Amino acid sequence: MPGISRRTILKSIGLIGLAAAGTGRRAASVLRAQDDDPLAFPPRWNGEPLGRITQETQPVRAEPTTDSPVVAELHQDDVVRIRNVVRGQRVFWNSDLWLETQVGYLFASQIQPMWYHLPSPPRADLGAGRWAEVIVPYTDGYWRVRPLDPETHVLRARYGAVHRVTRLVTGSDGRSWYHAEELHRDYYLRATHLRLIPPEELAPISPGVPVRDKRIEINLAEQTLIAYEGSARVFAHHISSGVEEHETPEGVFYVLDKRPGDRMIGGLADLDEYDLSGVPFICYFTWEWVATHGCYWHNDWGRPRSRGCINLPSRAARWLWRWTTPIADPDELYVRPSNALDGTMVIVRA
Repeated sequence: MPGISRRTILKSIGLIGLAAAGTGRRAASVLRAQDDDPLAFPPRWNGEPLGRITQETQPVRAEPTTDSPVVAELHQDDVVRIRNVVRGQRVFWNSDLWLETQVGYLFASQIQPMWYHLPSPPRADLGAGRWAEVIVPYTDGYWRVRPLDPETHVLRARYGAVHRVTRLVTGSDGRSWYHAEELHRDYYLRATHLRLIPPEELAPISPGVPVRDKRIEINLAEQTLIAYEGSARVFAHHISSGVEEHETPEGVFYVLDKRPGDRMIGGLADLDEYDLSGVPFICYFTWEWVATHGCYWHNDWGRPRSRGCINLPSRAARWLWRWTTPIADPDELYVRPSNALDGTMVIVRA
């Protein structure tokens, strides 16, 4: 049985969008601070009503166990409605979370949580550019939209990706498109599929706290990240660090480059291991370009999954991006400290 199409989702938004807009704002409040209990690690699923398949294929089980019969097979970017979150077989040591859906049970680690969002009204007043996040399961980017030519397809942008948009145009299909720019390329994305991020959601957190009083501690053995202001723990989250042969480096580092969103490429020039567009809320802390950043390609927090970076959900990466120094200017593509020690300290332990 196929997943729900994006068209179906957008139709559903028309029916429940007003209620859903409330849940979207509730999710955004996480970005302001971890006020409720900064000592607690947030759950893997926070009430999101939708899930996007992140891997090429995903078996659907009759019960929340791998011994249960496969009742369907879903494919990357299929979308399911989440009926319930349940405990089942511990497929990997870090999680026993399964999702009950309209088609059966799915192991949660390969499903990206998503909120409903109303289609975003296109805006032409972009100044020198604005940061925008994808609010649909996925949207396709093209080199040209006048005329719109399917042969100029360049990328697929997934939910939660962050792109720099510079102008609004009307394509030959009569629809509104944003011109977007990132590392070594530019392209066009459907304007109604992106939400311009308000300035208050990019504003610094605790800017009055002295630089020396802020630090991040990453424990690779426990796959955790904890942020401190002095001795007070102010934020915590499970992470996914580097896999074998791509381990996250240990040591004491400082944040040296921050970007709200950017393209990440790794591997050989002609055979890339990965080419990820719109990676959200990047805080580089080594000149080998190891960073904390948001991740839309898995939901597997608590075990290594990366090529060396620290993967986090986008909401957690945004919190860190806003909290760390140097303080970022949203009008700039990136910010670097004038003095290396003016970046927030990052301590990585085995």
